[in-house]
Amino acid sequence: MFLDAVTGAVFLLFCLAAYLVVNYFRAGRKRADGLVNENERSVGAYARAMAKVVPQPGIEVEKIERDLKRAGYYAHTALVEYMASRNTLVVAVLIATGILAVLADPTTAMPRTIAIVGLLTATLGYAIPRMVLNLQARARVDRIQRGLPDALDIIRMCLSGGLPLRESIQRVASEIGMFHPDIALELQVIQHHADTNSMPDALKKFARRIDTPDINALASLVSQSDQVGTNVASAVAEYADGIRRQHRQRAEETASKTSISLLFPVIFCLAPPIYVLLCGPPLLQMRDFITEGNQPGGVLDNSSLDELSTGAVGR
Repeated sequence: MFLDAVTGAVFLLFCLAAYLVVNYFRAGRKRADGLVNENERSVGAYARAMAKVVPQPGIEVEKIERDLKRAGYYAHTALVEYMASRNTLVVAVLIATGILAVLADPTTAMPRTIAIVGLLTATLGYAIPRMVLNLQARARVDRIQRGLPDALDIIRMCLSGGLPLRESIQRVASEIGMFHPDIALELQVIQHHADTNSMPDALKKFARRIDTPDINALASLVSQSDQVGTNVASAVAEYADGIRRQHRQRAEETASKTSISLLFPVIFCLAPPIYVLLCGPPLLQMRDFITEGNQPGGVLDNSSLDELSTGAVGR
């Protein structure tokens, strides 16, 4: 009976951890349309308590918060939900490990094995979500950088047609969502920030969220054009062309590095078979020659050489 109760408790703990993780990844990423009402949300006492179970340095917390924003998780509770989900997973694994280690036969090595496997699993449960979040942030930033020239071209056409910058961004955000959903989301966020403050401030916040040279330069360019009063359409068009040239140069640089990277697989994978094909037949022929020459009567037989030398001396 006790074993059944412990098994049920462990099962419920794992179900709770899985529910928190799935709920975070499904509901953590919010569309820009819900950002206005996002401040009305509040995390529960359980999430706040679990977020503080495993202490984190302040620098690491700032990095996690930055990666959450770069990955598209804009809810103000995203950091607490992430920390609570990860800590719940780690605590559940540790509790299950302790229960299984206590129930195991102490006369065998099973408790030690369970403890080692549990600690390794808890370590992976702590590290893997951070790695996944980092990969998501990098992938999303790359998608934004690749689609930025297209969005700027459409914004330039809207500006050339007479629309102001704010309405152009709104129009592009609604039109480009099918092809570049990440950029559409960022443009919607920029629009909301511009409605509450100003367009230069919204672009500066956009640059701080993404934190790439291209976005920083775009924010500075639009801010300067807005302050000086120059034509924003021509500046955006020139900047889009400049980004395309930079992307082409980066692609050429990557292609040139590829030949060097392929050198090692060629040396270690393709060169040995070539050496075998070129050097194998001569080596086999040399082996056959040495084997046949060392046989009685062969050209390399010592007795035949002695007979030849004796006959030459007798003559």
